[in-house]
Amino acid sequence: MLLNKHNIDFCSSMRIGKDNFGHSLKMRIDGLAIVSCFLNKAEKKRVYSKLRKMRKVNYKKYRVRYIKNKKGKPYRNALLIMGIKENSPVLLRIDYSPINHNSGGVRLDFHPQHLTASKIDHLLSWMNQRLGEVFYHLLARSWITRIDVAVDIYGCQLGNYIWGLERAGKTSYRNNKKTLPSVRIGSSRSILYILCYEKIDAHGSKQLTFREKSRFININLNEHRQFLRIESRYQPNATPTSKSGNALMLAHLLSMGNPFERLQVYSDDLAYELLTVGYIRAIPAEPSIAALKRSIMRNIQNSRLPREVIGIIVKHEIELFNKNKIWEQWSLCVERLSSIFNISSVFFLHNKESDRTNPQTRR
Repeated sequence: MLLNKHNIDFCSSMRIGKDNFGHSLKMRIDGLAIVSCFLNKAEKKRVYSKLRKMRKVNYKKYRVRYIKNKKGKPYRNALLIMGIKENSPVLLRIDYSPINHNSGGVRLDFHPQHLTASKIDHLLSWMNQRLGEVFYHLLARSWITRIDVAVDIYGCQLGNYIWGLERAGKTSYRNNKKTLPSVRIGSSRSILYILCYEKIDAHGSKQLTFREKSRFININLNEHRQFLRIESRYQPNATPTSKSGNALMLAHLLSMGNPFERLQVYSDDLAYELLTVGYIRAIPAEPSIAALKRSIMRNIQNSRLPREVIGIIVKHEIELFNKNKIWEQWSLCVERLSSIFNISSVFFLHNKESDRTNPQTRR
């Protein structure tokens, strides 16, 4: 069948054991966006000049594509760094020349799922050759604006459970032709939201390849393992100069809190019991607790849930996996970032001492 390529996973993840129902679990960092700043105008000018030069050179190891960002984007220009092979995915996106002077001078969007540790090291060494040691200092000064952490549950489908996120009411459900079902829990503008979606594991497949321009790929589902991805998208909105002072620096990534702490999972029996006792007239297609609550309130024409309903919901909440035990693997996930994290940590103290002795306005 033809399937959207975004439902097919070509990358490897770290094995972390099994959930409470015997499903195999894997985990990885699926995306990392950081913003950094320049110490002064001269440093910014040098880096921007070298980025412009990269647009004009053909390299042996990587392809560089220039993009002029559309209106409304925070940065005017961007470079896409890809492997030299034609069908290579984007490994690193560099946005620069911000519209707002209060924005960081450069944004780096890494896609570590496409890279082994040694390939990450090679990419960063290559960037250091292009920009100079300032690239490492930019990593050390950087703060995280978004990080995607994925937990994969093998042999599990979206409809096996009902999904929720504590204190989140907005959801979005998709189940279109040529795609596998997915649900977003929480607003995409929130500091934290969760995506639950089915995928096909094609890692190591010799028949299938990631095609950059192809939207759909012909695949035999019976030849590949299927899994459900629970992806936490954390978007800290603090910067180092914020009054709250709660910016998550790249160098402090190990101290990040558990983004799955608010995840709620319910038995699918919950929907059938609510249907049986008459609180809903039909089971919503969207397998989320928010969709069930909306259906109940429409049916009873009340903006508050009855105590009986709350009791039924609580009764059916389950622990699919131990969240704390999962998060004990976080340091191993960060370790797979290799130089991205290691360099930022090593240079962080050096930059901190330099900033203390030579305070200048960052732009």
